[in-house]
Amino acid sequence: MSFTEDFFVFYDTETTGLDINFSQIIQVGCVLTDNNFNILEELNLSSKVLPWIVPSPDAFLVHRQTDCLDEGVSHFEMMKSLREKWLSWGKDKNLIFVTYNGHKFDEELVRRQFYWNLFDPYITNTNGNKRLDLMSLFQLIGNFYPAEIKIPEDEDENISLKLTDLAKENNISIENAHDAIVDCMLMVNLMKKIKASAPEALKAAIKGSSKNGNIELTKTKPFSILGEIYRKKKYIYPVIACGQNPNHTNQVALIDLYFDPKKMFEMTDYELSEQFGAGGGLKKISVNKSVPIMPVDRIKNINNFLDSPFELLESRAKQVSENLEFQNRVCEVMTINQREYPPNKYLEQKVYERFPSNSDKLWMERFEISTWAEKAKLLSGFEDERYRELSQRLINYLKPEFSSNKEKDNFHEFIKERLLTNGPWKITLEKAISRTNSLRIEAEENKENEKLKIIDLLLQHYQQKKILSEL
Repeated sequence: MSFTEDFFVFYDTETTGLDINFSQIIQVGCVLTDNNFNILEELNLSSKVLPWIVPSPDAFLVHRQTDCLDEGVSHFEMMKSLREKWLSWGKDKNLIFVTYNGHKFDEELVRRQFYWNLFDPYITNTNGNKRLDLMSLFQLIGNFYPAEIKIPEDEDENISLKLTDLAKENNISIENAHDAIVDCMLMVNLMKKIKASAPEALKAAIKGSSKNGNIELTKTKPFSILGEIYRKKKYIYPVIACGQNPNHTNQVALIDLYFDPKKMFEMTDYELSEQFGAGGGLKKISVNKSVPIMPVDRIKNINNFLDSPFELLESRAKQVSENLEFQNRVCEVMTINQREYPPNKYLEQKVYERFPSNSDKLWMERFEISTWAEKAKLLSGFEDERYRELSQRLINYLKPEFSSNKEKDNFHEFIKERLLTNGPWKITLEKAISRTNSLRIEAEENKENEKLKIIDLLLQHYQQKKILSEL
């Protein structure tokens, strides 16, 4: 089996919490490998907690990254270093960025925090770069290759897809796990095992690391197999693409071939729309993200996994592929009753609101290469108010000597709001202190000295922020 000449960038983050909009990355680890997963270079970055961020005690008791509470480079410098390294790796290489559950978490955090610092958020899927979520690949492994790669499962057949559980099950040391660079190494070692023992699954995942590749997988003849693990249980569906949302081309419809397509051909538009619900015969997937799908002819002993005869499913797939009228109807149905979201109120939530204009792109480049004194004079040059506000925030935080008294006062009020009032950021100083004191009582009862050290450092950090917010 031959693989592409792509290079892989495994990356992981440790954060102040679990909210993708308002939590801060305080550590990011990256490992660059060749296509045999030999390590070529490592990068381990960290930053100090921002003054308006309240760290979650539960997060810190997991990753234990307490140094960032009172020391480290600025968040701006960390994100700048990360961006520069990724761009340098991609100059002469085709990169596939690999995360674990990153399409829901790590990548969303990285994108937002590039945006916070006036950098292009879309490095992982532009300029020929691709992205692969290893959790999606493990859904294929769990469904079709459990004999080749061990998947942790309890006596009730509940499957665990936790990265540390997968590593432990496959005899990979998890010492110091939940450190970003250590978790990258877990991913690399697991990927080596997959390449050796389940190469067809890896090949499908690599193909699906791009939007066009995923679309090809959904249209593979005679049909494809979607292998999901949902709520710790396995689900297998024979599928083929039957439509694409013309308003959101990343959204593709699949038909579950266990359902008789002839009956769907006769349904009204309303009845078809109801098929997208739970238990229905139509599924929506996002082809710009990893999907646990692969061609049916690449799975050994496929009949062992199917609940209907292969020939019947093949016939149904052909009926769908030949019925262009049905496909067009599905496309139309996908545009109906699309959920509308209220406009976002806070700056951090507006990363996807619109792309920067060409003028603002050029202004960002100028802002990046300018001195801080010059940066302070460039704020009003941005057309988009988001970038004016973000650039002012950077200057207020990093170089307040270039801010006016009014701007300093506004920044202080912003910090007070984030630390002391309720909002979509969910955690305030008061809530954090209350939660941490509860955790302290538990740790004392259990004589957990390491936890007590972390808790005391967090309480000191909260107290310092409380004092500063009251000035």
